[in-house]
Amino acid sequence: MNITIISYAVAGTLLLHACKGKEGRNGDPFRFHASDSTRLTRVELPETMFDFGKVARGEIVSHAFSVKNTGDKDLIIIDVLTGCGCTSLDFPRRPVKPGKSGKIEVKFNSNGLHGLQHKTIHVYANVRERRFELLVKASIQN
Repeated sequence: MNITIISYAVAGTLLLHACKGKEGRNGDPFRFHASDSTRLTRVELPETMFDFGKVARGEIVSHAFSVKNTGDKDLIIIDVLTGCGCTSLDFPRRPVKPGKSGKIEVKFNSNGLHGLQHKTIHVYANVRERRFELLVKASIQN
């Protein structure tokens, strides 16, 4: 009995510490505090929206957004989230050095969708705004 209670207490404590610093999909997954401002950098986005145009239902299309680090600290992309299972994402897992660029690739699966679609991608990084957004849209044809 005592071993079971202790096991649950340890598991609960580990779970709480594992989740610390990263909120759920609806929250801000990473918060820089005022003391972290020395680690912030700047990004340049040549484009923030891409229109796939007419896409046949069931077709998978992709686009790579360029992200350039224009600051003097490493750009760290912490997480890239979307609210739809129809999009998959690939982004730099390693820091992007000052003056260098990285790519955020968005794959959009039109299976089961119809009509005009707008999908927002939230990119969390060590920038002053904490996040920036990218948008893809498509017109799904039958």
